[in-house]
Amino acid sequence: MLETAAAQRPYIETISDIAEQDCRLPGELISRLATEGLFAITIGEKYGGLELPALDSIKVLEQLAYADASVGWCGMIFCTTAHLGSFLPETWGRKIYGVTRQGDQFNCPLAAGAAAPMGKGEVVEGGILVSGRWPWGSGSHHANWICGGTVVEQKGELIRNPAGDPTVHVMFFEKSQVTLHDNWNPSGLRGTGSVDFEVKEQLVPDGRWTMLGTSRRQIDSPLFRFPFFGYFAAAVAAIPLGIGRRAVDDFEAIARGKVPTARKSTINEASITQLEYGRAESLVEGAKAYLYSKIEEIWQKVATGDKVEIEDKRQIRLAASRATMMCAEAVDLLYNAAGGTALQGDCTLQRHFRDIHAATQHRMVSPELLRLSAAARLTDDAMVAQL
Repeated sequence: MLETAAAQRPYIETISDIAEQDCRLPGELISRLATEGLFAITIGEKYGGLELPALDSIKVLEQLAYADASVGWCGMIFCTTAHLGSFLPETWGRKIYGVTRQGDQFNCPLAAGAAAPMGKGEVVEGGILVSGRWPWGSGSHHANWICGGTVVEQKGELIRNPAGDPTVHVMFFEKSQVTLHDNWNPSGLRGTGSVDFEVKEQLVPDGRWTMLGTSRRQIDSPLFRFPFFGYFAAAVAAIPLGIGRRAVDDFEAIARGKVPTARKSTINEASITQLEYGRAESLVEGAKAYLYSKIEEIWQKVATGDKVEIEDKRQIRLAASRATMMCAEAVDLLYNAAGGTALQGDCTLQRHFRDIHAATQHRMVSPELLRLSAAARLTDDAMVAQL
């Protein structure tokens, strides 16, 4: 599927400016990528999906982000939500994620949403009645199903996990149950359409939810034995990897053509430019190697049935956060090295700069995860459960 993703780049690039202006991706683009199977890569074979190995799917997301960061980001949301769907009871898993094919074309359902527990629910006959409003609904305009994290009461008492904390139920809402609010106008990742979404007293039927940390997976295969939060973090980091590599390549073209005022040669001939370019490229390639190696280490365990230890989870979270920071540093170097050229609206570096600094704000790859990972090792803190 990596070749398929790369082949879509020319088409994706034709819509980038439209997506920036509209603050969402065109529906025809999402339909085209879905038909190519690019959003079926983390749907279980049991439901008709491709169920690629973890690193293969991460590379596909990286390739999409290389073409356009917002496309990669929405792909990441669709694919990580599908990974979470492996915890749904099989009846709902098939209904929500059932993929059909006609020749080489896929009919692939999409789910988006946010797992943050912004919703409140009450157990009623036949399911859970939910109300809530969630920010960060990336890709929701194109989704068939939208998820929302919810804390739930039963007979006036919050349902809690074994640690005593409220259990987060990730509810799967039909699109018709959800209201989308037109409030997305950011500096970066503009095309993701990450609007707020809301439900008011909507019934979620029995079983159409997963419980973070307590639900048992319903598909026992290597991809779904891969720790969900570790995969989620790696998938988020795949977007900065794609942005970073594209910035390196775009800067090369700029450097070969730019002749600064009062100089006779292009900036690619300047030693300082060469130094900054080398620093940036080594950061991006180092980030990629670091993250890839940690994904592969866990994959070897889940593929052979070995237990994934807390240290494995800690290491992949470290890698995802650090890789993101390294790519952001690389883009900053190139943005500064390009000088005033990077300020122009038709210079791709300014978009890479905005997009990567939007991506760094995601909690799954924030610097705070470096601290949490260190605390898990240094203090044996139970906070490691967040990894």
